[in-house]
Parts: sequence; C-alpha cells; structure tokens
Amino acid sequence: MKSYYGTNSGKVRNNNEDNLVVFESDNYYLCAVADGMGGHKAGEIASNIAVNTIKKYFISEIEKGKIKVPKFIIESANLANKTVYDQAINNEEYNGMGTTITMSVIDKDEKIAYIGNVGDSRTYLINDNYIKQITDDHTFVQELVKKGEITNAEARKHSERNVITRAIGSESDIVIDIFEIELKDNDKLLLCSDGLTNHITDNDMLYYVSKFGINCVDMLINLANENGGTDNITVIIIDTTDRGEINDR
Repeated sequence: MKSYYGTNSGKVRNNNEDNLVVFESDNYYLCAVADGMGGHKAGEIASNIAVNTIKKYFISEIEKGKIKVPKFIIESANLANKTVYDQAINNEEYNGMGTTITMSVIDKDEKIAYIGNVGDSRTYLINDNYIKQITDDHTFVQELVKKGEITNAEARKHSERNVITRAIGSESDIVIDIFEIELKDNDKLLLCSDGLTNHITDNDMLYYVSKFGINCVDMLINLANENGGTDNITVIIIDTTDRGEINDR
C-alpha cells in the first residue's frame, strides 16, 4: 500500500493543533488524524498524545502477533482518552483539552479496513467516480441534520458547526464508532481534519483524488487555504491496492 500525507497551520492560526500518524507493519497499515482543542498549545498536546499513544499501543500489540483490529481500535482509543484526560485534570494549564480522532487500520491479508472515529475529523472512501463519507461527525449541527431540522448545506454554514459533542479526553469514558470496509481494486481512503472539509466539498476531493491520485494532498491543502484557511488542515490519502512507500510532503 502507498500513502501520502501533509499538515498545514492554515492562513489564520499561528500554531498547528493537528497531528497525524502513518505506520506500516507486515500485516497491517495504521493511520490516524487528530485535531486538538483547548487553551494555549493544549490542543496540540492533546492531539500529539492521542496519535502517539495509539501508535505505541499498535506496535506493542503487533509484536505479540496477529491482532483483532476492532478490539485494538477500542482499546487504543480508550487508552488515548485516559492519557489525555489524566493530563487535563492534573495540569491546570491543560484543563479542558481534548482532541478528535479518526483512524484506519487495514488488515492487508484480509483486505479489510477498520475505521474508528471520535469527533468531526473524517474518513472517506474514494474509488474512481465515487466518494462516500464513512464516519459520522459528533457535532451539534450533525445532530440537527439527523433530526431533520437543518440540511447538510445549512450545516456547513451554521454558526455552531464547530461544537463537538464527543472528543478524546473530554470525559473519563469515551465511545468510539467503528466501521468495517471490504477493500476493492482502486479503493483509496482519505482521512482529514475539519480544516479541509470546512473549505472544500466532497466533490472537490473526488475530482482531485480521481485525477491526481494520492499525490493531490498538497493541492487539497492549497485549495482549502485559498478558500479561507481558517483552521489547521491535515490530510492522509492511502491507495489501498498500490504497493509502494509512505511519502510525506
């Protein structure tokens, strides 16, 4: 499998509170995007703790042999949640910090992708002329959409669209959504923070990924910046059928 990724602070913020991880073993492919929130630098710390906790736990588990991926996602998310939460309650300067997380673990032997999600960072499945958002946003406006009170178009411009209803580290216990995808030829996974999806549409992502493949990461980030760049922007794209190296910007 082959991936390309990048992260950018955007045009408004001075620091980047997003973090990511991409790691490949013989049998599995792990990637995750975290978008931190909190006071001065606390969001950056929360997202960094989350992705590094997940990566370390992943390495420790695969060293034991074949893993049960859904179980790993639940356990790693809970471990990340506890670590961030403990830091927040034990350090006054970090009080209230938290982070979103969207992660994918691909079982290369079974050709199955397992997706975990907390918050409003997203994972998409893209194939040729098809794009599908796999994850559900845990936000106030998404709850309004589900109730039929507003449309998706209205949600994109809603004044409270950034209000998160579920995040890593915000409470002592966390529930993580898990999705399972059987991978097909030409399937690509795109993971991103809301700094991307707040400024470009699903059709934008489909167009660039279909035309340029995984190498369009910089193009998507640049487009989000051109359209406002009001938040940090992080993107990972994985070609699930391409054998190759991990590449960054």
